[in-house]
Amino acid sequence: MQISFKANIPKTISEKYYSPLSKANTIVILGSSKSTDEILKYMDMCSNITKSIILSGKNIVHGCGNSGIMGSAYKAGEEYSKRDEQNKPLQNLAIIANPLWGDEDLENCIPLTTTNSEAERIEKFADVANTIVVFPGSVSTIQEAATLIAKNYYGKPEKKKQVILVGKEFFKGLTTQYEQLYKSGLIKCPPENLYKIVDDESDLLNLINESKTV
Repeated sequence: MQISFKANIPKTISEKYYSPLSKANTIVILGSSKSTDEILKYMDMCSNITKSIILSGKNIVHGCGNSGIMGSAYKAGEEYSKRDEQNKPLQNLAIIANPLWGDEDLENCIPLTTTNSEAERIEKFADVANTIVVFPGSVSTIQEAATLIAKNYYGKPEKKKQVILVGKEFFKGLTTQYEQLYKSGLIKCPPENLYKIVDDESDLLNLINESKTV
């Protein structure tokens, strides 16, 4: 499926979304684009957290799916966002995959741009926010989490993001691997310097509220 010109998706992200103030007030939400029994409780948490983020005046950025974690973030973002003169939700932002997956709602969000690969999409997410919340998801979600953690390890300190994994049991395999890397001397800093992991909704919201500001 090719992207419709009617959708009017920018080829590049507007400079205003790269400003320090914008990045301090933008939260990326990643996770499953499918609804399963394992994901349901996290979908509820995502919806509540997104509502709190939006009502606090911050923006969210997501991948624009209509189910699972992505759908929960999208729907709460759409419902609670401030609107512009054309009734577009100003705080409900999305980075769109090209070609489209087929389940996007491009009319009720602000599409920032498109990407042609998962690697490019992760870079774009990291470019527009200081805080990235990773809920449980499938293969792409694990790739996103690992890439963001690697960027924190190898990148310049001033480029470091607050990466928050949600679900200690779900991400147990991933976190065990980083602990093993540290014990083996293959990474030189404790894993908790690269990411945080939470189970509780209030703990997640507290970390989000501690996001880097300008």
